[in-house]
Amino acid sequence: MDFNLKFLLVFVCATAIVAWIAYMLKRPRRKRPDPNTPSNDLETAILLAASNNFQRPEAFGLLAKSKVFVLGSISPDKKLALKHWNIDEKPLMPAFTSVERLREAITHKEHYIEIDAPTFLKSIPGNSDIILNPNSRFSMEIRHEEIGKVLEDSNHKGTEAQS
Repeated sequence: MDFNLKFLLVFVCATAIVAWIAYMLKRPRRKRPDPNTPSNDLETAILLAASNNFQRPEAFGLLAKSKVFVLGSISPDKKLALKHWNIDEKPLMPAFTSVERLREAITHKEHYIEIDAPTFLKSIPGNSDIILNPNSRFSMEIRHEEIGKVLEDSNHKGTEAQS
């Protein structure tokens, strides 16, 4: 009887291992997002604006209605502490239009916040410029003078919604 119990135990364990291996081989693999495919309409607009400056206002309009991911944190007293990068010896505030673009750009663990774009743009210090999706083909630099245009679009959209 002792032999039958050992045999049964080995048989059950072996069957469980084979079933687990079969399950692992059959399950669909999670596809990694294609870094060459836009994750949303804003990234498509940014790509178009890169080749045609007349498309920038459309990208600004979409940005005004979007949320972005920014590097930084919020303090307990609700103060926003943003991180800036130096690119080509120029300080820029990075923002990302999707988690995929964020993951492409950072090489180590970083704190980030999802925030609506107008709130982010209003919190930009001084004459800082912004870079959307740095190190990506969906990258766009927004000069400090252009931030007002994006904010105008967000105010205009908000007024339309209330009418």
